[in-house]
Amino acid sequence: MRYIITLNNVKRSDLDSVGFRAVDLAVLREKKINIPLSFIINNNAFEDFLAENGLKVKLEKIFHNTKAADAYKEILKLFNEAKLPKEFEEELSEAYESLSIDTGATASNIVSDWNPPFVSVFRSPSYLLPTDDTEGFMQNIKGKEVLITAIKLSWASVYSPESIGYRKKIDISGDFGMGIIIQKMKKIKQSAVSYSCSNIDESTIVVQSFFGYQDYSQDKQILGKDYHELDHDSLIINKADVNVQEYSLVRNPETDEIVRNELKESGSRQKLDDKQIYEVARISKRAKSFVGTDLKLYLSVRDDYTYVFIANRITGEPKRVTDEKEEIKLTVDDSGKKTMEHKLETIAGQEQEQKFEMPEIISNEEAKKVIMQETSAKEEKEELQEEIDENLKKDLEFLDEIEQEKEKTTETEVSEPSAEQTTSDEETVQDEVDKEVHLLEEVLKIKEFVERMEEHALNENHESYNQEARQIKDLLKRIRHE
Repeated sequence: MRYIITLNNVKRSDLDSVGFRAVDLAVLREKKINIPLSFIINNNAFEDFLAENGLKVKLEKIFHNTKAADAYKEILKLFNEAKLPKEFEEELSEAYESLSIDTGATASNIVSDWNPPFVSVFRSPSYLLPTDDTEGFMQNIKGKEVLITAIKLSWASVYSPESIGYRKKIDISGDFGMGIIIQKMKKIKQSAVSYSCSNIDESTIVVQSFFGYQDYSQDKQILGKDYHELDHDSLIINKADVNVQEYSLVRNPETDEIVRNELKESGSRQKLDDKQIYEVARISKRAKSFVGTDLKLYLSVRDDYTYVFIANRITGEPKRVTDEKEEIKLTVDDSGKKTMEHKLETIAGQEQEQKFEMPEIISNEEAKKVIMQETSAKEEKEELQEEIDENLKKDLEFLDEIEQEKEKTTETEVSEPSAEQTTSDEETVQDEVDKEVHLLEEVLKIKEFVERMEEHALNENHESYNQEARQIKDLLKRIRHE
């Protein structure tokens, strides 16, 4: 395809064509981090859209003759009236329809039960954006015509007063690439935003969690998000603030719109438990190591899976510091009914630049002592990391139980078992171990099949998709019989 590329085919060398966000998301997907099904619209589509509608000349006239405050309004109107190149629109239709194919769907389901999927749209220019930039972000987009309008708005956002001002600030005056990420939305109940480092401490990971969908496409951000700080090395929670969230963003099942849902007393509960907070922080740490720089991640948690929607690189501009002071009163009236009064005060300010201070000069002996202490602390943290690795524990749990049962049986037996019985017991244990190992191998095979099916679905390769589906069904039948 000339205009569209699947996420698994994006490479670092495609930066000028698809932008930083698309490249970083592709790196995370390659490293097996859960990313919803996505495809990328490259810069060719943007350039051909401008050329076929003569928009470059029109843009120059607008900026030359119109006040900055009114220029963006005219640009939005121009982009909305402009037509997509025919070849691009055909590719877009095919790619969008492929996102509706669910894992495990049969060929007949694909044809008879096709329903336009909900998607999110993210802009991805070839220059670094501010850490908290969400311009050109839209979610809950459904239907081809609505999607086309969203893509035009995302393209137009690079000419907003904020975007133009930012490019002047970082001295970008020439041409730049513009990619668009189209991502299938997940049905979620909990969301999170993580920073691989805090504003004042590079060794601290910050996780903000809340109920409902992400708020990056809203005019006002959700207040009352839970706040957690974790040590970057050990992922131990050092600070935890559970706040009162007044409302969440949910999809109205009747209108399909994103609406506010009043949480009432349930808004005072912890949004993600400690295990989920740990998993979000672990993904943030891994993502930083894969991309090679600090990141702000937008995530969701669904059942046992944590998904990353988008990754913003943390840039060096002063960050907006927001502090929340809240007061909560719980009272009981004469009838025994509980009432809750919640007062929240938000304080915002600009973070001051960090002053450079010369390091303290110490002696060789003191330096050796510090190094020994840091080495010892690092070793302790690595040991703790291994202990809390849930995935490894689950993989070994069954084998440990078998060994423990074997030792317990040996200790409690009154008489020495016969040689035949010993051999029989050992064979039984070995059979159980072999079954568990075999089952684990089959599960891994199923995961590989599902991943390949998602790629076939996005590429609209129905024959390969159905072949993978039949292999999964045969594998599941064999496992059930065993």
